[in-house]
Amino acid sequence: MGEYETKEHDAFEGKRRQFTALLEIERDEQNEETGGWVIFDGFARTFSDEQIFDLLALRTTFNSLAKLFSGLAEYTGQWVSIEVASHAAAHSIPAEVVMFGDNTESIYLHITSLTPAQLEPDEYRMLTLSGEARTPATFIAAILDFSLRASGDLAAAAYDVGQGNCNAIVDQYEHPRVFFDLGWAPNFHSFTRPPSQPDFFACDRRTVAPVVLSHWDMDHWSYAIKRSAFNPTNLTTRHEWNAQALQRFWIGRAPQTKAHQIGPLAMSFYRELTKVHLFPGIPAMLLWPNNCRRIDFSEGWLEACDPPSHLPQDRNNTGIAMFVQPNRKGPAILMTGDADFPSIPSLQTNKRLKLAGMIAPHHGSRITVADVPKPLKRGPKKLVLSVGNGNVYGHPKQESIDAYQAKGWDWDVVATHQRQTCPHTVALFPATHSHLHGNVLLKFSPGAPDPKCGCGQVRQGNLCLIPSHVVTSCPPSGTRKTYIRKKKTAVVP
Repeated sequence: MGEYETKEHDAFEGKRRQFTALLEIERDEQNEETGGWVIFDGFARTFSDEQIFDLLALRTTFNSLAKLFSGLAEYTGQWVSIEVASHAAAHSIPAEVVMFGDNTESIYLHITSLTPAQLEPDEYRMLTLSGEARTPATFIAAILDFSLRASGDLAAAAYDVGQGNCNAIVDQYEHPRVFFDLGWAPNFHSFTRPPSQPDFFACDRRTVAPVVLSHWDMDHWSYAIKRSAFNPTNLTTRHEWNAQALQRFWIGRAPQTKAHQIGPLAMSFYRELTKVHLFPGIPAMLLWPNNCRRIDFSEGWLEACDPPSHLPQDRNNTGIAMFVQPNRKGPAILMTGDADFPSIPSLQTNKRLKLAGMIAPHHGSRITVADVPKPLKRGPKKLVLSVGNGNVYGHPKQESIDAYQAKGWDWDVVATHQRQTCPHTVALFPATHSHLHGNVLLKFSPGAPDPKCGCGQVRQGNLCLIPSHVVTSCPPSGTRKTYIRKKKTAVVP
């Protein structure tokens, strides 16, 4: 458990509250200290308005929770009822409050009970997005095509966001035209964030880039949260949204089965997007159409991930993958989100597909080794791991790095945490531009020119990409941050 201090607040002594939470487990049996991590994505209905929900997300180690609650592993992806206390009690488990935005503080509450729970029918419909309008494939394609108009030679970017994911199609001026995920490391991974926070909307004056959301995990969209604040009075967290993040189209996929329900935090984000209408009657949130396997656009295609029976039928493997292919010719660059390779249909059905580059699944986590796609032999062969250094999950995994290199990704495997001092200068601005970042450039051809911003917006937004001539080394496997427990006492501001 994370290192934390003791702060006593008599005014909140004995405060307790009940939450319904989606329990998500990332098991790591090789880690004897933690055994993996457990996230509780919780909500509580208010008495004043049953359509308004108080939110609270918590995290704790698998081992600490399993000592008190037997059969814990069976609850993954299930709903539970938890009682949360402001201070430690007999047999309680300390858990850290999950927060986003510029927040770095660690606040601890205590879980005193855990029992299975069942959603009310209206809650189930809400969290599966049942009955929500789907968007025609032609409209989604038109939004992407409009964003990519007059973009010149394209490239791709994997931005350094710490332990999270944010990729983009960039134009010849290095400006992002279409985002694939818009993630940011949460407070418990704040130490993995880049020293200078990027401003992903610095180039909006030319094109307001839409976002293709791979899936609904927090670290793939949480840049949309400007700031989180914990309220010790009612033991809940309130999130302030980034207004610029909401003023663009988001393309996402609704849950496909009961096991894919989105959590309360993602649901609150979805609701905010539906309140914003960018055209009359058209909200910022565009849901993938039913029974649609693929959406083609001018510079590539999106496809619905469909995992075979031997893979987990979870959110990771049932989202959206994006292939970028300029003018629909030549090799492509693949953006996977967290989807394992067997769940990406084109990798299984199109044996003629050639890849110039790829952003690896799930921050370099374990993958199906036999299904790793091969790169184009004379292509750039750049493979990127979007990962934060020292993350608690031990990403990237050495067996995954070995598998990529064995399949031919042996020229350039790089992680976004491998930061360089930015060499960019712009004639209109002073030459001094010193900031560390791991923003990685992926090109379709080794001889293609690097995209270069001449207006200063990329530089001002810390969106500069490491030039392709910079020599990089293969990243080592992940080293987990060490956690020391000082005392079982809640931290309440």
